[in-house]
Amino acid sequence: MIFAAASIAAVVIFLERVERETPYGKVPPLSVTRPPSEKETPARKAAEPAAPTKRQQDPSIAVIIDDIGFDLRIVEELAGIPAPIAFAVLPYAPHAAEAARLLHAAGKEILLHLPMEPRSYPGESPGPGALMVDMDEGQIRKQIRESLAAVPYVSGVNNHMGSRFMEDEAHLMVVMEELKKRGLYFVDSRTTPDTRGRETANRAGVRFAARGRFIDHLPGYAEALKNLTGPIRREGNGKPVLMIGHPHPETVRALRDALPRWQAEGVRLVGLPTFLKTSDEENQNALAARDKASGRKEKVR
Repeated sequence: MIFAAASIAAVVIFLERVERETPYGKVPPLSVTRPPSEKETPARKAAEPAAPTKRQQDPSIAVIIDDIGFDLRIVEELAGIPAPIAFAVLPYAPHAAEAARLLHAAGKEILLHLPMEPRSYPGESPGPGALMVDMDEGQIRKQIRESLAAVPYVSGVNNHMGSRFMEDEAHLMVVMEELKKRGLYFVDSRTTPDTRGRETANRAGVRFAARGRFIDHLPGYAEALKNLTGPIRREGNGKPVLMIGHPHPETVRALRDALPRWQAEGVRLVGLPTFLKTSDEENQNALAARDKASGRKEKVR
């Protein structure tokens, strides 16, 4: 009797701990119900973290389409895609306001795509309404107000070009102060590795997120589809990846073709507000690490 009981217990423990191979890959260890031991008190159980759900482990992405406001036909096509894609509208594009109204009516998230000075200027121009490093504080604030007035329904701002301006912390702080007053978030397009976006946003108390990948940095449908469907499988750790693309016909077609692939592979396309919640946690951690490193004890926002 004792030998039989011990054998049964050993089999149960083995099944609980061993992963099984199936045609679909490894299956987690079997869950076997056991009566709690004397050591498993309610207090101890409550202290143990819950196992992550499949939904938490699913890879996820967020998508912004920049440079909106030139071609209303492609805006209408993008607005019809049944997915929570966000759109960044250039303030002085010929159809900026009309495009924003169309997208708002379709329930889409809208950003102001704010032009900023690139390092390649004057050889490459960011276009009308750009923020330049030779502007004073008053000029920057005035230009931001005018650009926001040109694009209705915006919830946040991201930079158009701006590799030089985004490295200038003093000028960038003026931008963040204006966004803070209006309750707008900032998305860093990361056009320079030396961007000061996160630091200035944290100092100003502005919600912040940053691009992870460009969808169509290289032209063509194949490149866009590869960027949409390839990297996320390697980064599928449940942390959203923010991708930014442009309203090219090839990019639109790649987006449409990526949707069923994502669904089949368990990849979630999340809205920008959801992505920002994840970024909020990262920003809190970054502030806490900075304060710890500097020896300060001030409360983290």
